[in-house]
Amino acid sequence: MTDRELGPTAARSSRTTLCTSHAPGHAVQPTRVLLCDSSPDDVWTPVVVMGAVGDELTVACGAELRRYRNHETGRLLDLADTTGPDALLNERYGLLFLRTWPQDAASVFSLQPADQPPHPCG
Repeated sequence: MTDRELGPTAARSSRTTLCTSHAPGHAVQPTRVLLCDSSPDDVWTPVVVMGAVGDELTVACGAELRRYRNHETGRLLDLADTTGPDALLNERYGLLFLRTWPQDAASVFSLQPADQPPHPCG
């Protein structure tokens, strides 16, 4: 059973949420994307985007399911439906890179562990 079968999925939208916060789970900090280029291999984890309920995204890392917050889960799921669910997670900087990166700069998402309280939008 996948999260997509568990219940309501985040509202899907191709619009980008207007948020100026660079806290985890919000707008991507461009400097962090650049820093990912020099990250060692051991901080990159292949994941599969499984689905979302509200602002909580579920990804599979091998047999382990992990949950993260992102306030653009609808857009993230739309892109994953188009590009495929395989992605790379940079665990050092908390960024999820979908397959269309680097051709599509909007295919990078900032993640916050779901067990932490959400940061407000800026």
